[in-house]
Amino acid sequence: MIKEKYECSLAKLKDLDKSVPVNLVLSGGAEKGVAHVALLEKLEELNVKIHAISACSSGSLVGSMYASGMTPKEILEFFKSTEIFQYSWITIAKPGIFNSYNYAKLIEDKIKPTFEELKIPLTVSTTNLNRCATQYFYEGELLKPVLASCAIPGLFNPVKIDGMMYSDGGIIDNFPTTPFEDSEYPVIGSYVVFPSEKKNEELNTTLKVLAHASKLLMLSSEEYKFFNTYATVCYPLGEFSGYNIKEVEDIYKAAKSYIEEKMAT
Repeated sequence: MIKEKYECSLAKLKDLDKSVPVNLVLSGGAEKGVAHVALLEKLEELNVKIHAISACSSGSLVGSMYASGMTPKEILEFFKSTEIFQYSWITIAKPGIFNSYNYAKLIEDKIKPTFEELKIPLTVSTTNLNRCATQYFYEGELLKPVLASCAIPGLFNPVKIDGMMYSDGGIIDNFPTTPFEDSEYPVIGSYVVFPSEKKNEELNTTLKVLAHASKLLMLSSEEYKFFNTYATVCYPLGEFSGYNIKEVEDIYKAAKSYIEEKMAT
């Protein structure tokens, strides 16, 4: 027996009562996070209002920019023009290849200084490395929690907040629905790291098997949440690495095409 697999339920957006706002959950996924922009565009097109956003990693970057007042088009241009992995910022003395604090200069003028100043309430998922637990930020300074949420272990060094060390929220909670457990509003999800099915020849090396297995492991801790949302879109972006700025435009186009395809069903 094969376990039931989640199927994209995006077509249900057409049935939403437009007078009722939605809660939006945005997963992490490095450059694949640009796929969230396509969904934001569709929600605007459908006149669906967003009550609040809960986000992780690159999703927190998109969410904080959108909640700060940037348009989907402006966010897309940021992803297309901003090199996240800048090799001149490689560090040896810190617990990460890239220094997370250098990235502050890329986004500090794109987001509001504090959570309280955002146009849409936002919750950011991070991992508290000291306490071995997910920690959600929703008040006070915005920049450091966003940097922490995006700090992929091994690539970016952890971010210190109030004496504690924080890394990518995706370590434990890459699809943070928990902040909306008691909300009366429907939850719409956007998950950009859904693993694609593989042929045998695509699993013919150790690295390929390990990479695929890690995505399946992450999915195993997140998939049950999809069934608890009103609708969640899981984009077929398995062909993209998510770590190359040259992929951004193609990722966005693939996401936009997939949304249109599912909305037509």
